[in-house]
Amino acid sequence: MTREVVACKKRWYKINKTIAQFAGCYDQASQNIRSGSNADDIKELAYKFYSINYGKKFTFERYWNMLRLEQKWKSQLPTQSGGSKRTKVSATGAYSSSSNPETPLADEPGVDSPIFPQGSKKSKRKGKGKAQMSENFNEKKSSVVKKLSLMEEIKNINAKEREMERMAKETEMDIGSGKS
Repeated sequence: MTREVVACKKRWYKINKTIAQFAGCYDQASQNIRSGSNADDIKELAYKFYSINYGKKFTFERYWNMLRLEQKWKSQLPTQSGGSKRTKVSATGAYSSSSNPETPLADEPGVDSPIFPQGSKKSKRKGKGKAQMSENFNEKKSSVVKKLSLMEEIKNINAKEREMERMAKETEMDIGSGKS
């Protein structure tokens, strides 16, 4: 059966709205998990929350199973429950705050990050930013070189002072022992 564009849009609107509502209930259920709970327990609790909040049974389980791993409906909760303030977000060991968890990093295997074309304003800003950054880099580089040369001069002066002090002590010792 073929559907018209308007019919498809209306159907998608209904599915999208319901799945988004259920995703919220699923996140809420994920926050209320108990020790020994598994994914089925979380899903059952989410069904209960959905029926309580919206007064009807969740009927789009088939669509939820297809869409739940998509970026839009992924749970933004940390995978481990507990009072942990930091949670791992990548296999490389990067951490984020659990109060503001990040989505998985694009360098992880199996994570597809959406690629969007760059707008003209952004590319212009980026071009100006590169020129400005290279100027700033050159200024900082010359500043660092100056500081390093000053530090080298100070080191040489200190070495000369120590040598002069050593020679003065030797001279005092020579004078005190009667050698000329």
